[in-house]
Amino acid sequence: MRFRRDGRRSLLSVSALRVVWLGLAVVAVLFTVWTALSPAGGVSLSCSKSGQLGLEGSRAALNCDDSIVRVFGVWPLVQLGQLLAIPPAVAALVMKRWVSWLVVLTFLVLAFVAVANWTSFWVSLSFAVPMAAVGLVAASVQHIVPPAGPRVVTAPRN
Repeated sequence: MRFRRDGRRSLLSVSALRVVWLGLAVVAVLFTVWTALSPAGGVSLSCSKSGQLGLEGSRAALNCDDSIVRVFGVWPLVQLGQLLAIPPAVAALVMKRWVSWLVVLTFLVLAFVAVANWTSFWVSLSFAVPMAAVGLVAASVQHIVPPAGPRVVTAPRN
């Protein structure tokens, strides 16, 4: 444990953990933007089987090479971004150990949802797997790093 000359703990380690959690949130947003611009064929089982999206109505003219945002619309992507970015952002703001472990658990649940929906757009939630791995390391390190705040020193009793 590092102490500064004035006796307070160094906030370097807590700040580094906060940067890791915020970095995960930023990476989640960047992944969502990248996913929005990717071709729909990457997340559609019908594209890989028949080469067609199999949509009905006004979207029937769309094909597998169109972007995901054009095929599915904006709201599924907003939801994807929220599901992946909000948990690490909350962990960065709160910086409590139990919240960090809850975020790791949330990522694992999102990965399970991705596997359960492997034939649809929601397979994109599989990005939660590497996020869970990084979160697991951050939560483990957070257990080792003492919480931020002034050090409490008690005088010996005489």
